[in-house]
Amino acid sequence: FLANAPGFVTRLVEQWQLGAIFSWGSGAPLNINAPISTMTQANINMPVILGNFPKSTGKVTPQAVGATYFPGLQQLNIDPVARAAVTTNQGLQSQFSNRAIADAQGNLILVNPEPGKLGTLGQRWIEGPGHVGLDMNLVKRIRLSESKLFEVRVAVRNILNTPYWADPDTNINSATFGRMLAGGTTGANNADIDNGARSFTINARLSF
Repeated sequence: FLANAPGFVTRLVEQWQLGAIFSWGSGAPLNINAPISTMTQANINMPVILGNFPKSTGKVTPQAVGATYFPGLQQLNIDPVARAAVTTNQGLQSQFSNRAIADAQGNLILVNPEPGKLGTLGQRWIEGPGHVGLDMNLVKRIRLSESKLFEVRVAVRNILNTPYWADPDTNINSATFGRMLAGGTTGANNADIDNGARSFTINARLSF
């Protein structure tokens, strides 16, 4: 290409290299749990399912700070089903702090198991947030002489600027149920976990 062009032109158009790595990962299977239990068991207790809670539930919905994974659901400050089973003696019922999950119309979906009982929601019920990543690099090499080569490399990590969301809080009794932040974990994608922002790295090298 432009083999017969002047020398400075061929130096500009030759030896370009473009590379990219695209990654897509589905989310990990997650438990919805109600960990306050009256029984000793190998796994954290699950809530009792009373309404429609499909396995496809879960969608990252950004908010002013972080995001929620369960848009359209609401957390009730008091679990009315479990609270009714607590004795009123010594004011114990007034100290009850378990919560429940309802749909947008206020219909109960997930509640805590009664004392001595196990939850009915299956394990690994939902899938956590997935992640899409695209890293690219552009390299330009310029032959200065037969024994000297100048190289400039620009690498862009997470060029799509997509955050790597941590798994949501899945404890129905937690005040942060469904909340999630970008980052906070470790692993192979740690470099783009802190804030999910794209980053540029520019390198230059002279080989002789």
